[in-house]
Amino acid sequence: MKPPAATTKPYLTPTEVAEWMMVSPITVRGWAQKGLLKAEITPGGHRRFRQEEVERFARLWNPAGNQGPLRILIVDDDTGVTGFLKELLSDEEFSTVVETARDGFEAGLKVHSFLPDVVLLDLMMPGLNGPEVCSQIRQMPGHANLRVIGMTGHLSPESEREMLEAGAECCLSKPLDVPRLLALLGLAA
Repeated sequence: MKPPAATTKPYLTPTEVAEWMMVSPITVRGWAQKGLLKAEITPGGHRRFRQEEVERFARLWNPAGNQGPLRILIVDDDTGVTGFLKELLSDEEFSTVVETARDGFEAGLKVHSFLPDVVLLDLMMPGLNGPEVCSQIRQMPGHANLRVIGMTGHLSPESEREMLEAGAECCLSKPLDVPRLLALLGLAA
């Protein structure tokens, strides 16, 4: 999950952060003034944001201004996996709302109706596979920056590359490394 401008420079302007997070530069400045998003001040008095700080903040941020629960959509045709993840992520310890989908078609419907902050997406499903679903999510108006984390029981360099090229943030191997997943979701202590 990298902002487009961050690929070549370590610092971002308020406008670059705003474009990436689909908010106005005034909102970004407000986050900085409240101490939610740490900024560094240039000798000329301008705010600049380190790439790592923007990525940290983005993992915690949601469209409700971080007031509402993290909305997670789990997409997997294996009911054992969806059941395990739903139980894990619905724990009272976390502020989350979790929904599931069994295939790519249902995932597309739920992206529109449930409005998740993060999609945990299986790579191999009947019908549309994970990379195809991820690509379609990226093309949906208003969802281009939706976080997508791939999951697969058969991780290979080729399948990982295909998922990343489709727009996923990363790809995890099943069985899932739970501490890493929780860290990626911003739920780790």
